[in-house]
Amino acid sequence: MNQLSHEILLMGTRVEEDLRKTIQACRDRDVELARVVRAGDRDINTMQAEIEDKAAVLLATQQPVAGDLRKLVAFIKVVSDLERIGDYTSHLAKTVMKVGDRNKEEEMMKALSVMADKGCVMLNQAMAALLGSDEDLARSTAAMDADMDAMHKKVVSEIMEAMRLIPKNVEIEARLMRTANFLERLGDHVTNICESVIYMVSGVHVEMNE
Repeated sequence: MNQLSHEILLMGTRVEEDLRKTIQACRDRDVELARVVRAGDRDINTMQAEIEDKAAVLLATQQPVAGDLRKLVAFIKVVSDLERIGDYTSHLAKTVMKVGDRNKEEEMMKALSVMADKGCVMLNQAMAALLGSDEDLARSTAAMDADMDAMHKKVVSEIMEAMRLIPKNVEIEARLMRTANFLERLGDHVTNICESVIYMVSGVHVEMNE
């Protein structure tokens, strides 16, 4: 179980590092850094599969009960959410590659980086809550998703206005909107991790994604 906890920490750290790199790429319009993040997405998928396989072996051979069983169930859910967060990070990196250094999209890319930065803070706190079995931290982190939702609403409104004013840029604006939607879902998956922490600690199922 300790080894599994360590591997989940490594996976969470890797996902967070990739997200931080992508935020930097977004702010600097660094296409090469974005390409590096995209190329490493398969590593996240591999880590997920290995952790899930080991958790399955523990379930089958050790027949855990009570707290250990809840922890294993939570771990399996968490790695799935981490994999999805990795996917959304990869999508943001792809958007950086597609947009490049287009000055017209500077404000939108900045807004996306702010959303991603909030998600990164949430992810860091959610992983700390998981590894520290900290229910209070999990709840306070999940509450931050309201900020993500508000930022998402504002960004989408701005993109729609840009589409109206400059219809010829609709293709790139549509990509920016999809990316904003993915970042909003990133916040939802961090909230899922927080829900898993609460279940792991208390055995209570909660729904914090409204």
